[in-house]
Amino acid sequence: MPSDKPNRLLNMLHEDATKSLGDLAKDLGASRQNIARYISLREGKRDIMYSIIENPNVHEFRTFFIEIKTNPEEPEIVSRIIDIPRVRAIDGIIGQSSLMVKFCTRNDQQFAEILKQIDTIITGTRFQHYKIINCLKTFKDGGKGLAEGKPAIMKKSTGRHDLDGIDESLLDAMQDIPERFSYEWITAKASIYVESLSYSQVHRRVKEMIDSGVIESVTIKLSPDFIPKTDFPVKFYLQVLPKQLSEYNGIAAGILSSRHEIVELYRTGEEYGLFAVVRTGSIAEYRKFLESLYATGKIQDTISTLVIDEKLPATFKPFKDDGAT
Repeated sequence: MPSDKPNRLLNMLHEDATKSLGDLAKDLGASRQNIARYISLREGKRDIMYSIIENPNVHEFRTFFIEIKTNPEEPEIVSRIIDIPRVRAIDGIIGQSSLMVKFCTRNDQQFAEILKQIDTIITGTRFQHYKIINCLKTFKDGGKGLAEGKPAIMKKSTGRHDLDGIDESLLDAMQDIPERFSYEWITAKASIYVESLSYSQVHRRVKEMIDSGVIESVTIKLSPDFIPKTDFPVKFYLQVLPKQLSEYNGIAAGILSSRHEIVELYRTGEEYGLFAVVRTGSIAEYRKFLESLYATGKIQDTISTLVIDEKLPATFKPFKDDGAT
């Protein structure tokens, strides 16, 4: 495809990866064959894979980060953490700690199981130190603003409001989809954990989770090798302390969440109670972004942590819109 159409296509897949080839072709003014060829190329190189953005505010899922202090002579720690279920990001960082790890769980039992595995791993390290950053509320994830908690719709499949084991198996199956989103693939993957699960059951349950807000959107994840080719290869973790503690929610919703540079935003229990993942095109762009936050007059102080090595695929809008700066 010529000019900027490949970039626009990836942005469209980030927005809605369920869109048909026909609709993508129509919106881009390209042929279905060219669209399919380009997507197949990126899938074949494993530059992209498909996933979902869950809204942890709806069913009180838990997102938390762990800062880990390690030694350069302990590279096996990363390979062991990657094997832990529900890990979403592993980043090498500059600072007192050397790793930042993101986990997402759906109940306290899963949270406890992960901490037990982390304890076992860290026990064998030189420093034996880590810190948990517990996220109390999620304002933004994967570049998408998330609604506050709301009662889920009644699920026709179960007659209940809450999720059951089958729903959670489907959510797990949709975290890493190697090819174009399809209910056939999800059915096959989920059937590993749940026997006799039909296509119609999968379709109905997934639609219910989308309608109820449990699933915010179906999207793409970008591989660590492809991220440097995007418009936002530089990643920071940013902790924010407002001048007025009573303005945490207002600053998050009114100032920070709308910034395209911020792809994840959380309220935490830390002294610097807003925690963000920020992406820019360069260090200079990040400095301008930070200056613009202070210019609002609402920010007392910030702590920035530079990511120097991303180990896992990430979800964010990969390219600027036409005319964006």
